Amino acid sequence: MKRQLIPAILAFAALCAPATDAENPCCHSSSDTLRIAHLCDPQIGFGPGGIEDDLNSFRIEIENVNRMRPDFVVIAGDMVNKPDSTSIARFKEAAAAIEAPVIYTPGNHDIYEPASATGLLRYRNAFGPDFTVTDAKGRDIISFNSLLLRGGPEEEMIEQKRLINEALKNASSKGHAVIMVSHVPPFAVEVDEKDEYFNLPSSIRRQVLDSFAENGVFVWLAGHTHKTHRNEYGSITILNAENTSCNFDKRPKGFRLLSIAPDNSFTWQFIPNE
Repeated sequence: MKRQLIPAILAFAALCAPATDAENPCCHSSSDTLRIAHLCDPQIGFGPGGIEDDLNSFRIEIENVNRMRPDFVVIAGDMVNKPDSTSIARFKEAAAAIEAPVIYTPGNHDIYEPASATGLLRYRNAFGPDFTVTDAKGRDIISFNSLLLRGGPEEEMIEQKRLINEALKNASSKGHAVIMVSHVPPFAVEVDEKDEYFNLPSSIRRQVLDSFAENGVFVWLAGHTHKTHRNEYGSITILNAENTSCNFDKRPKGFRLLSIAPDNSFTWQFIPNE
């Protein structure tokens, strides 16, 4: 019997080389390969060059994403630096050029923490639901609101728990492996690191990871850290990619192309803003 999915209260390997024209990933896939463009923290208005520079970098990234022709685009939160109407409108105007279906997840700059009813409503009106499940070539992509694992209205936290539990059970009943998507990763460097800005609370961290692992999760796509990380926890690989606003580890701007084979082996290739 599977253990309870989330407690009641909430509940690199080396970096891949850039693609070259002679070995372009858009030319080496089959219809059986699931391809996800993993974008992190466009955070329009955060970068040192200002909002116009961030928008320009995001537009270049979108051109590269479209050239790769992924099945889905995941934007792992912090679409904007300040969730005002102008920033959101300018982000959405640029994002409208993305040709593949987009899966969003809220970041702490899209919904200020602790999450409030007002912030949640504003996000949902701008970007749609903060919990979604997408069928992706025999896997389920579950995008959830990680901010509600760190605080917020009690009824919202309980509902998020219920949705995650239900989605994992449904995926298991279909025999689907699961890709989780959130803004905040479970941890940044080590699973037992101290509680801080860049991780989930230690009081629930291992319980969440264990329940995800026991219910078919094999990849967890996240953002938030502004550093490129590839961490492992049991059968789960946790991936934090580069962004186009400001990379604290001085990595170049760009995104990652996640290519998943039918046996769920995968590559995670860096595509620079060029």
